[in-house]
Amino acid sequence: MKKQNNKQAHYWYQHLPNILTLLNLLAGIFAITVTFGGYPVTGAWFILIAFIFDSSDGTIARLLHAQSEIGRELDSLADLVSFGVAPAVILTTLLQQQMKLPPDYLSRPFGEWFVIWIPYIIPVFSALRLAKFNLDEDQRDKFTGLPTPANALIVLSFPLILKYQPDIFLANWLQHPWVIIVYSILISLALVAPLDLYSLKPKGFGWKVNRFRYLFILLALLLVILWQYSGLTLIVLLYLPVGWVLARSQKIAE
Repeated sequence: MKKQNNKQAHYWYQHLPNILTLLNLLAGIFAITVTFGGYPVTGAWFILIAFIFDSSDGTIARLLHAQSEIGRELDSLADLVSFGVAPAVILTTLLQQQMKLPPDYLSRPFGEWFVIWIPYIIPVFSALRLAKFNLDEDQRDKFTGLPTPANALIVLSFPLILKYQPDIFLANWLQHPWVIIVYSILISLALVAPLDLYSLKPKGFGWKVNRFRYLFILLALLLVILWQYSGLTLIVLLYLPVGWVLARSQKIAE
């Protein structure tokens, strides 16, 4: 009996990372559903929940020695939904609100509203970025192109800023539809850009090998404390130069 219980426990330990990945996917589906229902703020919270699950599944897999090929593929599929499609739906919903499109705008002439679909190039480029990541063995210690969760972190901050920090400078910019349109194009290009960035995925829990990761996480927490929801955007803007410098330093050291 004890041996059977140990076997069952081992089974669940081995599948716990995949369960977390599937919860990431489920949160992304909820984000899409509620945003389509007209609640982008709730959608943003679901993306944040998906981000938490995504940040924990890899760490749990390494801790339990439960890495697997199916886990790797599931992670990319979940990321495409939660950090590709869901952010695009939020941006499209914000565009619809900013452009004051009527509920029946889909029945209007296409030329009047085609720009509202521009954010949907994000999941297209996200799919390309994730496919390249799965095939590129060099991206185990670094990233080439902006990671899809980084884009999601920026986008989820937009409806939160507009609702809870309407008086800050960034909120004023987000009132203009062209800002979201330009952002969608630039971030899509950043996802597949030949830009090496330092990977923030921890390697074990030791200080020496993770010191830059821990320091950046502490700095990120400080930005959120000081700037609240707009701090989420600042985290990614800071990660781009810092991640590039660290990746270059790592390459030189090798």
